[in-house]
Amino acid sequence: MVRRGRLLLALVVVAVARGGAAAQLRPLSADTASHAPPSAKSAESAAIERRLSGAVRLNPDSVDAQYQLASFYLQQGKLQAALPHLERARAIDPTHYASGYDLALALLETGKLDAARAQIARMMSAKETAELHNLLGNVEERAENFVGAAEEYQRAAHMAPTEEHLFDWGNNLLQLRAFEEASQVFTAAIARHPQSARLHIGLGIAHYSRGQYEDAIKSFGQAVDLAPSDPRPYQFLGEMYGVAPALSGEVTERLARFAKAHPRNALAQFHYAMSLWKGQAAEPADLRQAEALLRRAVALDRRLARGLLELGILLSDEQRYKEAIQELQSAIRLEPDLAQAHYRLAQAYQRTGQKALAAKELEIFERLTARTSSAVQTTETAACVSGPEPAWCRDRRYPRRDRREHPRNRAYSKEEMEEAAAQPAPFPQAWECERVFASLTGKARQEAPWIAARSSS
Repeated sequence: MVRRGRLLLALVVVAVARGGAAAQLRPLSADTASHAPPSAKSAESAAIERRLSGAVRLNPDSVDAQYQLASFYLQQGKLQAALPHLERARAIDPTHYASGYDLALALLETGKLDAARAQIARMMSAKETAELHNLLGNVEERAENFVGAAEEYQRAAHMAPTEEHLFDWGNNLLQLRAFEEASQVFTAAIARHPQSARLHIGLGIAHYSRGQYEDAIKSFGQAVDLAPSDPRPYQFLGEMYGVAPALSGEVTERLARFAKAHPRNALAQFHYAMSLWKGQAAEPADLRQAEALLRRAVALDRRLARGLLELGILLSDEQRYKEAIQELQSAIRLEPDLAQAHYRLAQAYQRTGQKALAAKELEIFERLTARTSSAVQTTETAACVSGPEPAWCRDRRYPRRDRREHPRNRAYSKEEMEEAAAQPAPFPQAWECERVFASLTGKARQEAPWIAARSSS
C-alpha cells in the first residue's frame, strides 16, 4: 500500500458492525450465573444445561424457566439454541422486557435483521427506551444504512447520554465522514465521561480527519494516559509518528514506556522504532536502536509484514542492499500486494546490478498502484455521491464537489505514487487502526466497499 499523508485515517477506521452478543446479554440469575462463567468446565456446563432444560420440560409455560435456559445458551455463545427459548418466553409474556431485548439482540447477531427490526418495533410500541433506539441503530448499521443508524443513535444519546450511546453516535458520524459533527459529539461526551479512553480515541480520529494533527495526538495521548495498560490506545498513538513534529517527543516518550512495559509485544516494539526513526530527525544512535527494535518486532511476530517492510527500507537507506532484499522479499511473501515493498525491492535490485529482477518488481508495482488508484477514485466518490445522501453531505460545510476535489479525496497519478513510494510519508496505516478500533467499539469488522479496496492493497 502506498502511503500518502493526505489519505484520511477515518475513512477506513470505523466501518464496523456490532459483534459479540455475549458482551451485552443480560446475566443469568445469581445462583446460575455464579456457576456458568464463559470459562466454566464442560462438565459443570453440561450439568447446568441439564438442570435448566429439566425446568423447561416441567414448566414449559414459565417465562423464567425459558429465559434462564436462553440466557445460559447466550452466555455460552450458542445463539441458535437460545432463539427458540427467547421466542417462547416472548410469546408467553410480551411485556417481559429482558427476554424481548435479548431476542432482538440475538436476531441481530444471527443476521436476521428484518426480524430484529420487527421485534424492536413491537417493543417500542409498548415502551420507547434509549436502549432500544441504540439497538435499532446497531441493526441499521449492520445493514449498512448508516443514515438511518445515525437517527437512532442520536435519539438514544438525547434520551440517555450514557458513554455507550454517545460513543455509538460519534462513531456513526465518523463512518458518514461528518467529522465536524463527530468532533462536537465526542467533545460533549468527554465532558460527561472524561475517563473514557475510547471517547478520546474517537475525538482523535475526528481531529485527524480534519487535519488537526496536534489535537489528534493530544487526544490519543490522553487515551493512553487513561488506559496505560491497554495496548489498543497505543496503536493509534503509534501511527502518529511525524504528523506533528512539535509533539514528537511526547509521542516517543509514551511509546518508549509502552515498549518497555510490554517487551514481548511486537507492535509495541514496532511503533517505538518508527517513532524514533521517523518521528523526528534521527541521530545515528537512534537509527541503530530503531533497527534493533524492528528486528525484535519481526522476531516476535514473523507475520508482521509492515515490520519487515520498514526494516527493508531502513537497510536500503543505509545502502545495505543485500540485507534489505532479504527483508523485502519476506514482506512480499507475507503480503504479495504490498506495492511499496515491490518498489523498494526494485530499487535494491537496481542498486545491486540485478536489472531484470528490478524491471519485474517495478512492473508489479505499477500494476498494483494502477489498481489502487482506480479503486480509490471509484469508492471515494461513491461513498458520498451515490445512494441516499446525508444532510451534512448537502450542507454548505460538506459540499460533494469540495469533497471530491479536496486533495485528500482525489486519486493520485502514477508519478505521485512513485514519489510516495520512494519517500514514504510517516502517516497512519489506517487499516491496522480499523481493526483495533473495532475492538474498542465491541463491534466486529464488516468491510464497506471502500475499506475492501483500500485494505486489500
